Amino acid sequence: MNQFPLFVEAGNDHVASVLTVPEDNPRGVVITLPGTGRHDLIGSTMCAHLSQRLVERGLAHVRLDYAGVGDSPGLVPTWVLSDVGAASQQARAVLGVVTEALGVRRFVVVGACYGSRVALSLVSDPDCCGAVCLATPVLDHGGFARVSRAVGERTVFSYVRSHVALRRLAGPLRRTLKARKPAAGVVGAFDYLDRAAITFLYGRFPQEDHYNRQVREVLDEAVVKLPPERRERFELRMLQWGPLSKFDILPPEDKEEVLNVVLPLVDEAFEDVGGSPALGRPAASGVFHVVKP
Repeated sequence: MNQFPLFVEAGNDHVASVLTVPEDNPRGVVITLPGTGRHDLIGSTMCAHLSQRLVERGLAHVRLDYAGVGDSPGLVPTWVLSDVGAASQQARAVLGVVTEALGVRRFVVVGACYGSRVALSLVSDPDCCGAVCLATPVLDHGGFARVSRAVGERTVFSYVRSHVALRRLAGPLRRTLKARKPAAGVVGAFDYLDRAAITFLYGRFPQEDHYNRQVREVLDEAVVKLPPERRERFELRMLQWGPLSKFDILPPEDKEEVLNVVLPLVDEAFEDVGGSPALGRPAASGVFHVVKP
């Protein structure tokens, strides 16, 4: 196993990353994308834990820090869950450098929380074989959350209540702005299920992993509209370990169990390129719920 630090230019940003490769030519590349926040290791603990295991399977692995986070320089003046444009550009830049250097085009992406949103933005790439997404936020924050981040909840509604003509609109306005809608980037990724497998994983205490009844309904509605051949490449699993959004603080044995779920899914994605669903992936007419024993 060989490991190399990389410093990649991505537009106006520079991204710190780490590439791990097997001794022999890799059969594919896996890029792991963390959630937001500062991590002790480039990428995150989960990303670092995956490196050796992926290399043992004959895969190259790259992990990164988003610009302005961790070891990557820059500033993050604002952050919105629905805006993954910059992070997606950075991930594509790192992938471009790695795949060109290794002479390998096929890749699978693994993302957690915000990183799963970024991961799904990469599924449109023709060389993407699949995405394994942990604790995916399927719903966007309502307009109220975005406005209140900018000017504060009290400021917004104090202004409304200070005007008699607007006062009666305060209740309906609050309900409208708080409404959460499916993220176009999440549901839109299902358009590429004809050639890329997508798996969503959620853990214990589902609400901490951004999963609730509305998310289930959104996914059911999106999946049931798909042609059978695409539907069979989507899977949702509920795991007994977690929450997955807090992987860094899980007990070591729980981390190992989660990784033991992720790794075979990566293998299946590489094996299931443009063909029938990989062996072991269940087929059904809706969202799959598999509770691991």
